[in-house]
Amino acid sequence: MKTRAIKLKDAHFSNFHSEVVGKWNYADLVSGQHPDWFHDWVSFDCLLADDARDTIWCGLTCLATDIFYRYDRKHDRFASMNFQQVADRYDAKFHRSLLFDDDGGMWAATALLHDIDRYHDAPGGALVHFDPVSEQLKIVARPMPHHYIQSITMDRRRGIIYGLTFTPERLFSYEVATGNVTDLGPVGSGFAMAQGQTVVIDRQGTCWGTWGVTRAWLYERGPDEFRLWRYRPDHGRIEYLDHGLPRLHGRTGSAGLDGAHLGPDGVLYMGTVEGLLCRLDPESAQVEAIGKPGPARRLAGMANGPDGKLYGSAGQDGSVVLFRYDPANRRIEQLGPVYDPDIREYAWHIHDLAITNDGVIYAGENDAPHRSSYLWEISGAL
Repeated sequence: MKTRAIKLKDAHFSNFHSEVVGKWNYADLVSGQHPDWFHDWVSFDCLLADDARDTIWCGLTCLATDIFYRYDRKHDRFASMNFQQVADRYDAKFHRSLLFDDDGGMWAATALLHDIDRYHDAPGGALVHFDPVSEQLKIVARPMPHHYIQSITMDRRRGIIYGLTFTPERLFSYEVATGNVTDLGPVGSGFAMAQGQTVVIDRQGTCWGTWGVTRAWLYERGPDEFRLWRYRPDHGRIEYLDHGLPRLHGRTGSAGLDGAHLGPDGVLYMGTVEGLLCRLDPESAQVEAIGKPGPARRLAGMANGPDGKLYGSAGQDGSVVLFRYDPANRRIEQLGPVYDPDIREYAWHIHDLAITNDGVIYAGENDAPHRSSYLWEISGAL
């Protein structure tokens, strides 16, 4: 396995722990007093492989709203899609919201970095359409006024985009043909972030995620705070299930959701914030713990390989490992750390994966506190 860090930005920061985390607010971040943070602190939050153009489309976090890039694999270079020309100043990132429709167009959605004191000023997350042929960008709608969009998925058969907002946490649907928006209801109680990194849809068009409970008296949220929900369009309402994802070591309760993905076998795979890989049967809604691919917490990024196997990343704070899961025998194989020996740098955390038809894995790094995050290229794993 050969790993290379591809640098869009290469800024380094020494004040994250001393000045930034838990201290700066949105006004500090955009004040102009810290132009390096404003322009150069970037995260690769979502990726989309485009084999027809030998391209990896990259959705970023960037306070300057320059959040959409193309990585040209053949020429090994990035190009900005100039999203800042159509953006509102609060459009700070494409979080986990980059997908193709059946016509070859692309959809994305904007998420936030501001707090609720800007609620009335910020117009709400944008649904964005992009034509990869003409490279024309268009903001189609801001479907939930003042709410920003953490993730989207698409029911291509029905022509419906589903999105999860934050804050507050709600599920909505957008009908592409008509532009009709439906607020489908809440998924979070407001006491903790209930959703994972992305909303996922199965082969029948059912959306899945996790919701957060509210308990009487509110002294404690309890060990089973996070539970599964599903939305079946033929039923027309969110079903709040009474069970969630398992915790490590057989502990009681349910774990928070990190990554969610439709696997090559039609089964849903979910990673927990504790780093456990789980299997969800979309027919029965039953959950099975598969195993823990790495020693650290977090399991956010997953993608299907052309070999019919599931690939994923586990770990945080520089401890990221890549793993492979074979649905045929339900075995996990750890493939090694995401590490570039030439620059002696480990990936901080991997938020999303994309795999090309020739078997190269691209890993989107986010939230590195001491430097700009990188796009990681991994070959020889398949």
